[in-house]
Amino acid sequence: MIRSSAFRRSLTLAALSGALMLSACAATGSSTSAGAARTDASVAAELQAQDSPRVAATRTGEVYLMRGLMDIFSRGMDVMAVKINRAGVYAVSTSYTQWQELADNIIARDRAKQGSYPLIIMGHSLGANDASKMATYLGNNGVKVSYVVMFDPTEPGYVGKNVGKVVNYYIPNGDNRVYKGSGFAGSLQNVSMGGREDITHTTIEKNGVLQSRVIGEVMSLTKAKPKVKPRKAG
Repeated sequence: MIRSSAFRRSLTLAALSGALMLSACAATGSSTSAGAARTDASVAAELQAQDSPRVAATRTGEVYLMRGLMDIFSRGMDVMAVKINRAGVYAVSTSYTQWQELADNIIARDRAKQGSYPLIIMGHSLGANDASKMATYLGNNGVKVSYVVMFDPTEPGYVGKNVGKVVNYYIPNGDNRVYKGSGFAGSLQNVSMGGREDITHTTIEKNGVLQSRVIGEVMSLTKAKPKVKPRKAG
């Protein structure tokens, strides 16, 4: 079973890589406009500041956004990370390949009472696949995950105990829905985007309506940190 699953994942990677490369080539003309270049530069500059201390955030919580294949087809995750940081919530956009490293860091800080909650995980494509894995892994290690958002995963996912709300925005393609795993007692929604001409695998996480909906939920789950009064001299 493990070999079969790994083989299917390899086939998915190969097929997805080819499809995305073709999509990128077809979109070259529009993506190289001056306006798009300025936007990309602005996002890139703000992403450089993601490693600033978490204490700089003005609201509670931590948000982890995972990109898909080759880190270049999930620019919407970067944009959302910037928007969430601007709103005062600590957020970082990273590769799906780093999910367990991120999770182990969260677990260590949770045990040291250094985490900030709610914990939120998002992913696109292969990042969506690993968003559910990361959430379940954290749950199995006693860390509560409040909100998981998946943008068109390429395989079925499962969420386990200690995971609160899960929303999967997907384009039907074989079985890429999310299912309740052992101990799951939260809210789970599979929201089909099938039949939408304006939404494809490479644009779903860039959709403004979905981004606003997701960020709105982040803001409703987090809250302003209490202001620290400066100490009086003497």
